[in-house]
Amino acid sequence: MLRVLKWIAIGIGALIGILILTIVLVIAFFDLNRLREPLSTAVSKSLGREFAINGDLTADWSWTPRFTINDVELANASWGSEPEMFTLDRLAFAVRIPDLFKGRIVLPEVRVSKPHILLERNPEGMANWEFGDKKEKREPAGAPVSERWVPKIDSLAIDDGRLLFRDPTTDTRLDMNVSTVVGESDEQAVELSGQGRLQQEQFTLKVRGGSVLDLWQEDQPFPVNVEVEYGKTEAKVSGTIAEPLELQGPDLQFEAKGPDLAALASIAPMWIPETPPYRFSGKINREGERWLLKGFEGSLGNSDLTGDLMFTMRDERPYLQGDVVSRKLDFKDFVGVFGADPTPSPEEPERPRLLPDKPYPVEGLRAADGDVRFQSSNIVTPWMPVDDVSVHIKMDQGMLTIQPVKLTVGFGAIESNVTLNARGDKLQTEVKGKIDKVPFKRLVAGTPFEEETAGTFFGRVNLTTAGNSVAEMAAHADGGITILMEQGRISNLMMELFGIDIAESLQKLIGTDPSIPVRCTIADFIVSDGVVKTQLFLMDTTDTNVLMEGQVNLATEALDLRLTAHPKDFSPFSARNPIKIEGNLKKPRPYPEPAPLIARGAASVALGALLTPAAALIPWIELGLAEDSACHALVDAATSKEKIPEKERERQERH
Repeated sequence: MLRVLKWIAIGIGALIGILILTIVLVIAFFDLNRLREPLSTAVSKSLGREFAINGDLTADWSWTPRFTINDVELANASWGSEPEMFTLDRLAFAVRIPDLFKGRIVLPEVRVSKPHILLERNPEGMANWEFGDKKEKREPAGAPVSERWVPKIDSLAIDDGRLLFRDPTTDTRLDMNVSTVVGESDEQAVELSGQGRLQQEQFTLKVRGGSVLDLWQEDQPFPVNVEVEYGKTEAKVSGTIAEPLELQGPDLQFEAKGPDLAALASIAPMWIPETPPYRFSGKINREGERWLLKGFEGSLGNSDLTGDLMFTMRDERPYLQGDVVSRKLDFKDFVGVFGADPTPSPEEPERPRLLPDKPYPVEGLRAADGDVRFQSSNIVTPWMPVDDVSVHIKMDQGMLTIQPVKLTVGFGAIESNVTLNARGDKLQTEVKGKIDKVPFKRLVAGTPFEEETAGTFFGRVNLTTAGNSVAEMAAHADGGITILMEQGRISNLMMELFGIDIAESLQKLIGTDPSIPVRCTIADFIVSDGVVKTQLFLMDTTDTNVLMEGQVNLATEALDLRLTAHPKDFSPFSARNPIKIEGNLKKPRPYPEPAPLIARGAASVALGALLTPAAALIPWIELGLAEDSACHALVDAATSKEKIPEKERERQERH
């Protein structure tokens, strides 16, 4: 819009210049009205649209003559909502004749009465300021003002100006008043103020610049002040611009606040997740075609953000680059990234499902490109302790890669590479992750089990899916998940509660709570069309072997799992029947399955048969496990049992 206003000003300046150069060559008492038709014809031919000077052309002759043009009209596009794009009641200006011979247009005074400008697009996106098939001629950035066809104005007065902007493609309508005001030092400044609607939200805008004389002072930065309210979003930009006609050399300070960053998606045509209330500030500079946001800082909910951002157009596409750091990151402030509501209302009914089903706008994911890095070393999460997080996001023509997403947990890490292909109507997603040396003690920090817990987790995740929401992605996921823990120690109380051994659990609650060494935990799942099935789940401790079988349907979020605990000791009070886990992901429902007590020896026989193919299942080298690891030894031992005659194996088990 600023470019359009600039070219309208240049057009008026060109019209004035043509008129002046013509006038100085004719007799002083020449009837200027005889020029109305040729001037109108020349401009009409140039723009490819009807232009007319309907009123009188008059002049008061001197070395600084004063000219007046009355009743000017420029026709709108054929599809426009109104017949005229531009109308003007009167344009009066004075010109210094001696400066014309120096190649400059100097206007000591310009007075504009009732300029009305209508800028609009049609439903197909065509703009009425696009004249014919001619491409706009761009001036080189940073060219001196004296080299441009722009008149120097000493005094400007605008009376009852009006600027309208309409765009049905974005449901936008703005109605602005344009006028000049006198400041404290009697300088004349241009002021625009008005209101309208943008995406069904009320929009108000107030823009005030400095004195018009400052526009042509190369050593005098031009002051600007912009205040915007969009719904409940407020923004303010203030400072100076060295070359306002080319928007070069800005030195601006910005402030913005609002209840949700997603409201800005109506203005910036890209995906912005829902957020809690925010407040940001920073400095705006420019280097060539790059707009820089320096010293960016602020808050987002309970989290803070700082960093530097750069915005430019690359290959005619918006491009964002930056580094952002959070000194405190509260995970719940960023759940909007996954389609969840970061500010749920207590009055809203609780969702029956756990996985968010709000779809990602695929068009918004491919609307811009970028390269952004994010890091935080102070994270608050409700589900697991995290010491550090770092993310590197790249966006290229609808291909979004997050490589890596790295979570540091104690001396270990969870690292994944995520690829989202938004180039089609359905989002294609691939996740490859690795769990490397994550300490069990760190995961249960702050619980009664922390002191007596030890162990190290390894694992891998490999999933592919298609879907436009987290819930839809989960419902169509394919791949596998493998998790191992070795050299561990687990609270005996935790195991007894898990096994529902009532007598021993009470004893542990009253007395001490020693820990049980865990030789190995193996969890291997296959995921097919959103159904997670256990291929192998075993926790082998000195006290109990725990096996799990069943599945989780991610499409319905239904659980159908069965846990069996096989004690290695004997307790006459044991009631270790299998445990069924049903219900759903949000509200699991465990209960003891009514079944005969499991024979002690049966577990050993089943264990050997179960682990026979495990050597092929478990990617030892890929997970970073050594050949002499406890899990490797467990599988080898169970496999070797299959080669022992059944009678001999039973004799060993009895002893």
